[in-house]
Amino acid sequence: MRRKNIFFTILFLLNTSLLLRAQTPQIKLNVFQDLSTVDLGAFLISNDLSGQPRIFQVTIIPEGKNVVVQGKVEWKMDLSSSFREIFNFKTKVFRARSFTNADVGNTDIQLESINGDKTLAEELAKRGKPTGVIGITLQLFDDRGNFLSDNYEKFDFLNPAQTISIIAPQDGSSCDIGNVQAQWTPVAGATSYIVRANIVPQGSSSLENALNGGDPLIKDKNVGVANVVNLSTILDRQWVGGQRVVLSVSAYISGPGGGTLLKSSPVTFLLNKSGNNQSEAANINPDLIRLANLISSQVNQEFVARLSSGNISIDQIQITDENNHTITLADFLQILTFLESHKESVISINFTAK
Repeated sequence: MRRKNIFFTILFLLNTSLLLRAQTPQIKLNVFQDLSTVDLGAFLISNDLSGQPRIFQVTIIPEGKNVVVQGKVEWKMDLSSSFREIFNFKTKVFRARSFTNADVGNTDIQLESINGDKTLAEELAKRGKPTGVIGITLQLFDDRGNFLSDNYEKFDFLNPAQTISIIAPQDGSSCDIGNVQAQWTPVAGATSYIVRANIVPQGSSSLENALNGGDPLIKDKNVGVANVVNLSTILDRQWVGGQRVVLSVSAYISGPGGGTLLKSSPVTFLLNKSGNNQSEAANINPDLIRLANLISSQVNQEFVARLSSGNISIDQIQITDENNHTITLADFLQILTFLESHKESVISINFTAK
């Protein structure tokens, strides 16, 4: 008989514990779908989310009591940054129950206040798909402001191993002077790519020194979001067959504090000499190289490449002034010397193939 009393006492205590636990206020965030596929605009809460897909559910127990929910959403942009608050919110008093994001503003669950960093929110929305880390905090209060429960969930979209690599041209390869196609691996979240190239001097042992040397061939040219570009069309000064070139591409991920720059390892390639004639570069009229450098990026780049490679001779070019009067070569060379040191004086250059 004594053993039965002990058994029933333990059973009674267990049931009481479960009953008390069931009555303890709790709030829990449950996500329905993979957030990596969700438009981040769904996180930017307004007072009516009825038009949004059902992304998450908030579960509150026990149901039926008057409660208030406060919350905030934070964003950590990358590994080197810290969390920043995108927005915080507070609901009006409502009867405790489970609800989804689509119920906010569309039922008895209304927002009393919402405050946020508009610039940061726009930056997050501009990414389209999640990057970095998103943290969501929910707090549950009764209608007198007494704290009841909270819940924190973190969603990690960081890719610590993310890198950018140049696919083409391959390191050590040879390329035609007028058609150097560069391609690199795309970077998630990149808002633009920046290209830099320069000549590698003979005897140079440091590619970084060559890349950052004065008067680069391509000086940090922003090529937008495309990950393929013909380098021959974005030159800041003309290159010549036989030159060894070093190339680097950086992915820019915009954000507060200046954003993040992810840089590729440099690669080198050799510019083919036209016709594989080793002495041909020395036979090119140096004035044509000077002219090519002046008009580079302002006229058809195929013409510039042919000009600098010697495929167009000086007697095939006719230069006219604003009144369509022909300028002699001697007079033009004097003008060319002036313009090389006063490039801001160039108003426009028109090229017509004949």
